Order: sequence, then structure tokens, then C-alpha cells
Amino acid sequence: MNHYEKQIHHRLSRFVPDNSVDLAFNLWKEKPFRFVVVKARHSKLGDFRKKPNEDSAIITVNENLNPYSFLITYVHEVAHHWVYEKFKGRVSPHGNEWKNAFKDLMLPFQIPEIFPEPVLKALNVYMLNPKAASLSDIRLAKALKTFDPVNPDEMSLLELKLGQKFTLENRLFEKHETRRTRVRCKEVKSGKYYLVHKMAMIIPE
Repeated sequence: MNHYEKQIHHRLSRFVPDNSVDLAFNLWKEKPFRFVVVKARHSKLGDFRKKPNEDSAIITVNENLNPYSFLITYVHEVAHHWVYEKFKGRVSPHGNEWKNAFKDLMLPFQIPEIFPEPVLKALNVYMLNPKAASLSDIRLAKALKTFDPVNPDEMSLLELKLGQKFTLENRLFEKHETRRTRVRCKEVKSGKYYLVHKMAMIIPE
């Protein structure tokens, strides 16, 4: 293992469940990409980017995810990478090609040595027909949430009533209508609207 490979392996070992590190690293090693752990983003958990004029793809995952959420997000984005390598962007981002790739890549991880029973049960159901956002599956989202660090003042945006105000990143918002996986929220000070993930942890006013 060269120095760069050791860096990737160590980076994964900091964020994914212990028994999944080698499997996750092998996904990187088989089709390498730039792997970056980034600060929390409330619009997405991770992403995949590859431009035709760039040599390598970039996969980013939010640093604040618990190990099980981090791993699912990581494999989700690696599936995008594998599909792009094969089809070069000629297929739908979350179409059957991605679903099949995600299922294949995720299967070796779907074992009790990696995931706790409540998460594994919900994950197995979700993976029968995975959606673009894992947290759009409420059962899986709730199972994963139980492993997040506890802040007694926080709750998920989904639990907040319409019209109620809340604080997120030291900014005051008001909750408006819920869409598929996002909630339209108005920043009180500026009057601007933002889409916030419905499972984002917020502090109600």
C-alpha cells in the first residue's frame, strides 16, 4: 500500500464502521477517485462530480454523519462513479443503471457485523428499490438518526409544525411547505427562501 492509498484507508477508517473499512477502501482502489470529507451541508449528504475535461472524479461526503449514514452515502456516490465510468453520463443519474450498481456495491456491507439490527432491517427494505435520497425513506432515516450525537435542544425539521420558526447555523428560519425530501424555508432576516433537507436537525424557537 503506497502513501496515498494509506491516506485514503485512514480517512475512511475515521468515518465508516470498523468492519467496513477494508470493503470501502477496495471500492476506491478498484476505480480510484478524489475522496474529500467536507463540512456539513444541509442541502445534501454527499455528491459525485466528473467533468469530461478533468482526469478524475470527485466524491464528497459530509463529515458530521454518523458512521452508518456516512457509509451508505459513500457507497451511493461510488455507484454514481461506476455508472459514469461505464455510460459517460448517457443515462439518468438515479435510473436503473445507478440502482443496480448501488445494489451490487452495497450488498457486501449488508451484514450484522457492520450495521446494527434496526438499521440493517430498514436498509434491506430500502435497497430493494433505492431512491435518490436515502433519507427520503422515513424508516431508514429514523433508524439512522438514533445513532446521531444527542442534543436535547434539537429536533428534525420534519417534526416541526408549518409556520414555526427555527434556528439553523445561527440563522432564523420559518418552515413552509414540504416537498419530496426538502422543506421550503424562509430566512426571516433576508426574506429569501431556501430548500432544507427534511431530516436536518434544527433548534425550534
